[in-house]
Formats: sequence, C-alpha cells, structure tokens
Amino acid sequence: MRRFALVAMAALWVASSAAGSVGAEQRKLVVAVIDQISWHDLLDRETKIPTLRRLMEQGAVGMMCARTARSREGAYLTMGCGARAFARDFGEPPGPEAFAFDVGERVDGASAAERYRAYMGIRPEGVAIVHLGIGDLARQNEAATYSVHLGLLGGELTRAGLSVACVGNADTDAAPHREIAAMAMDERGMVARGDVGAALARRSPLSPGGAVTDEQRFLSDFAEAAKSADVVFAELGDTARVGERAKYLAPEAAAAARREALEHSDRLLAKALALMPEDGWAVMVLVPEVRPPDPGERLAALAPVILGGPAARSGVLTSPSTRRAGLVVNTDVAATVLDFFGLPTPPDTIGRPMATTPMEGDATQWLSAQVAREDVVEPARKLLLRWLPIAGAATLWAAALLLLLGDRAPNWTRMLVRAALAVILSVPFTALLAGVYPFSFPVVWAVVAGGAVALALASGWVTMWRAAPLGAAALLVLGLGYGLLHGRSLLHWSPFSYSPVIGARFYGIGNEFGGALLGAMLVAVGGVLVSRSAGLGKRASAALALAVVVVLVGDTRLGANVGMALACAVGFGVFMLYLWRDEPGWREVLAVGTLLAGLVGVAVLAEVLFKRGETSHVGLLVAAVKARGWMPVWETISRKVAMNMLLVQHSIWADTAAAALAVLLVTTATRSAQAVGAMREHEWLGPVLTAGLFGAAAAFLLNDSGVVAAGAALLFVVGWFSYAALGAVAN
Repeated sequence: MRRFALVAMAALWVASSAAGSVGAEQRKLVVAVIDQISWHDLLDRETKIPTLRRLMEQGAVGMMCARTARSREGAYLTMGCGARAFARDFGEPPGPEAFAFDVGERVDGASAAERYRAYMGIRPEGVAIVHLGIGDLARQNEAATYSVHLGLLGGELTRAGLSVACVGNADTDAAPHREIAAMAMDERGMVARGDVGAALARRSPLSPGGAVTDEQRFLSDFAEAAKSADVVFAELGDTARVGERAKYLAPEAAAAARREALEHSDRLLAKALALMPEDGWAVMVLVPEVRPPDPGERLAALAPVILGGPAARSGVLTSPSTRRAGLVVNTDVAATVLDFFGLPTPPDTIGRPMATTPMEGDATQWLSAQVAREDVVEPARKLLLRWLPIAGAATLWAAALLLLLGDRAPNWTRMLVRAALAVILSVPFTALLAGVYPFSFPVVWAVVAGGAVALALASGWVTMWRAAPLGAAALLVLGLGYGLLHGRSLLHWSPFSYSPVIGARFYGIGNEFGGALLGAMLVAVGGVLVSRSAGLGKRASAALALAVVVVLVGDTRLGANVGMALACAVGFGVFMLYLWRDEPGWREVLAVGTLLAGLVGVAVLAEVLFKRGETSHVGLLVAAVKARGWMPVWETISRKVAMNMLLVQHSIWADTAAAALAVLLVTTATRSAQAVGAMREHEWLGPVLTAGLFGAAAAFLLNDSGVVAAGAALLFVVGWFSYAALGAVAN
C-alpha cells in the first residue's frame, strides 16, 4: 500500500511538472514597435486606434524615458542591451543600428550571409537574420565608461532555451531601416527566426517615406513566427517612415500623415494579435524615439509604453529604476522581457523589470494628466536651468568687479547687485513651490519669478537689508526637508529639479536642489547662530540639524543621492569643526576624514545587509562588484570623471562656479576691506564660506554631474558672501 502511495505521488508530481512545463512553453510575448509618435497622438480622440485604446484600458500604461542621458541614437540597441548604448550615424545611410538583413538578401553584390562571414569571420548557420553593423556598434561602445553588452537580450533568451523571431522593417525609398534586429539579436548579431527583408515594404509614391508596410507579407511572416517563437519582435514601420521625412512636410501634412500611419499600424496590430493563442501571452508596445513637437506644440519627450494582453494586468507601469508610478526607462525593457519568462536580470544591465501598480479609476485618464503636467514643467525646467545659472554667473561677475573697485564703485550699483542676488537666491524656494499644483505654463513662471521678487523684498524688509538671503536659505531648507519626508511630488514637479526626459535621475533629490541645499543649509545655520560666542546648546542643535540633513539626502528611500550626502557630510563636517574650535587643526580634519570614511562603509554595508541593490546606486555597484570583481568601481570612477569633464566644458553651471571663484580670488588678492568688514559683521560668514568651498569641491568630485551641484552650492555660499560684502561697503 505504501509503495502504491509513493508511486501515485510520483506520478502526480511528474504530471504537475509536465503541466507547468506546458504552461511555460505556451507563454509568449510580442514586442511591437510603433516608432516616432507621442502620447499626444495616442490620446487624440480623433485618431481611430481601437486596438491600442483597448490595450491601454485593459492593460498597463506608462511614460518611458527614451534618452537616459545619452544621445538619441541607439534607442533600439539600448533596449536590447539594458544599458545606454551608442549607435551614431556618421552620414552614410543606413546607420549601423539599421544594418540588418535576411541571410539571403543581396548586399554589395553578395548575400548577407556571405557579407556577414566576411565581416565577422563566422558562417551564419541555422539563422534567418544577420546584423552587419555589429562590428561598427561594438567599436562605438567599447569606449563607454561602463559595461555595454551588445545582444544581451537575444543572447539571454536563447541561452534559456527560448526562441526569438524578428518581423518587419521601416525601410524607406532612400535606405533600409532594420533597427528592430538590434533589439532582438544575440551577441553575434544573429536572430534565429523571422523576416526583415525588403519585401515587407511595398512601394507607395504618396507615402512620405516612399513605402508602406506590406500587410499581407507582414501578417504571413508574423503568423509563422507566432507559431514557432516564444518572443516576437515586430516593427510596424509606417509611423517611423513618416517621422523620418516629417521635417520636409508642411505641419498639417505631417500631422495628417502621422495619423494615417498610426491608424494603419493599429489595424495591422489588431490582425497580428488575432493570430496569437487565446491566453498565456502579452504584448508590449514600445516607442523607441518620441517624435519632435509640431510648431506651436509643447511636448515633453516621454515615450508611450503599453503592456497588454491576457497575461498582463491593468494599472500603471513603474520600475525600481524610477521609483515613480507611471514612469519607466528604456533600459528597463530587456529586464522586463526576461522577467516575463521568469529569468533573472543579468549584472551587465542597469535597467530593472517594470511592474504594474494597480490604480483606482481610469489609469489612462490619470496618465493623461501626468503627460499634460510634464508638457508644462519640462519647458519651464529648460528655461529655468538655463537662465538661473546665467543670471547667477553675471551677477557674481558684477559683484567681483564692484569688490575690485571698492569705494570707487557707485553706491547704486552695489544696491542693484545686492537686490539681484537676493532675488536669484530666492528662486530655488519659489521653484519648489511651483511643484505644489499643476499650474499652467505662465502661472509657473509667475510663481517662480514673481515669488522670488516678493520673497526677496519681504526678507530684505524684515532684516533691514542686512541679511535678505538668510530668509530664502532657511525656507529652502525647510521646504526640501518637507519634500523629502512627505511630499516628494514637490521634487518631481519642480522646474528646478531633475528632468525625467533627460534621464539623469528620476527620484530623491537631484544635484540642482542637492547643491542648493548644501549651500543654503550652511548659510541658514550660520545666520541662526549669529555670534561665534553662541552657547553649547545652540552649537549642539546646529550640529544635529546638519547631521539630519546628511541622513535625509543619503537615505535610499528619501534623498537617495549618496554622492550629495557625502558632499554635505564634507561641507557640514568642516563647519562642525568650527562649532568646537575657532581655528581647527589637522587632527580635527583627520578625525572628520575618518568619520566620513566610516559613514561610507556603513552605507555600503547597509545596502548589502538590507538587500536594496535593486533600488539604489550603491546597492547596484555592490551587486556589480560581486558579479564582476572591482572593474565596476573603476568604470564608475571613469564615468564620473568623463561626465564632469564634459560638463565643465558645456554646462552653464561651470560659468556660475567660475564667477563664484572669481569673487573669492578678487577679495583674497586685494585683501578687500569690504570682505573683512562683512566677516566682522556676520561672524559665521568665514566658516560658512570655508565649509561651502570644501562641500562644493566634494560635490564636484563625487557626483556624475558634479559641476551642477558645485555651481548651485557656490551660488548660495558666495552669493551670500558677496551680498554681505557689498552691504559692508554701502554702510
């Protein structure tokens, strides 16, 4: 009897395992590409796209950053790598990303298979598609300061025993466009099944691209791929053709052609999905590159992404890369496809699997409001992050000139520059307030500019114009503290914060606000202490407040900016030395350095112990070191150095930092009596200035865009110093 029971249990186990295997085998994914459109096109009610609307209503939707801080070229390649990749076109169409062919197609007088063997030294056997641009792409990406694993997605799927197919192209009458193969290929540039050949595009003289997708051929190839492949990458093509030629079209003609192409793509997608099994599959609709805005159109370049089908859930998409509902990154695509099949995320990817967050109510309607708000905030952000550092640099240069002239400078010029400094240093706080509500574009600017003038006037009146910047500094510290603890949407929607379109950061506190917080906190604490003879209670409270800010900025659930947390720790640590000694010595400096090294060690240990590797830069670095040794550390250092050198040459914040240093050089070289008078009147001004310089230097060295953080910190610290020095002259 016992033997019978054991046999029965074994039979049941085998049957259940077999059933699980069948379920896994039936699970399929379609990655459908409809390029060169925007959320505006999908949300336009005049456009007839019932299939896409049904997927949006029944599935999950999101906005996708399609740039991730790199060139717009290489979007398909980036999605297949799970890391930011280059694919520059040097003016000889087609570009290397598009240079894929069916093995039997003729290329330069030979078959693509023969060309591939000549280029790669490998005979392509048992595959349908070869990518002839992979050698060029490898050369372009080998100089990257991080790991770029070409063909990662296709390679991982193939090694897991899953079959990959690629169908469709975006060929025009000028050049072939088979970028879709760059997303699906393995490390050798091969795709096992599918068709990207010229026969998929039929000639159409009235189409902007001179061709349209051949519906019959596409559906025939798709049906074959859907039967035999687990993952089908499908390029619908027509919208990409319109996008390539849009710059030659009249705006009305471009809009009409785009709408027609999108409607045709919707019908084609409906027929293709009808060929899929009844259940166990999903479709991910991707837009690798958002089209440029039409004349008069305000458009935040965040791409649509939709995950629908029987195996998908309804809601909004997010990922650990962004920690923000409704927002994902193109580097998340590879990890998401692998996760759909239960496969782990490889260490070479920086992206993470997208997840669906359920929503009460209509997710598409919610997302529509998010898109509309981004359309307002992004243009405001571009203007503010350009003009604020320009205004700051110009005003600091003017302050340097006036301090150089000393008593020879007219009194009205000093008053004008002091007023300008008071307004400029009020802008970060009023820009934070602009994120409170979804204001229109003009109202955003009214809040930022008008609010800054009002705050400067109020602070000047309260302090009798002796210390107008102190009010702005204190309010900014309090506002950012509240934003990190309770209202992170303030940071998301402030025009002074990070841009999800650029993709440098998506959560926590960015380098603009981080640098401003560093400088504002020092200015505010120095102002509160007033006198160097402040009592022990005040000094201890100041030290505690500084430590709390470091924790807020560095906590992975709040500020999540380890580089800025360390910069704050350096600057605040130097200031703390002055809390205990009038003239700190090398022993104290060494003690602070040891403490900071300990803090770094504790932060890294916390990431390891609490397994936050999926959601933190430090955790990701630790995980990469475990997988690949110490190479990721050198890659990180190289990336930071390269980014900072680039920004020193091109960022306007570098001009702000240069102007701030010029003020200090002028006052030091001339032994300015005005500066001496200001430090006598404001006794903590010297320590604030010293600590700010150390903190700004640390911010520059420890952050990818450290010039931004250093410039913002110096604007506050040196701006306050200039204001006080010019006031000492005036009095």
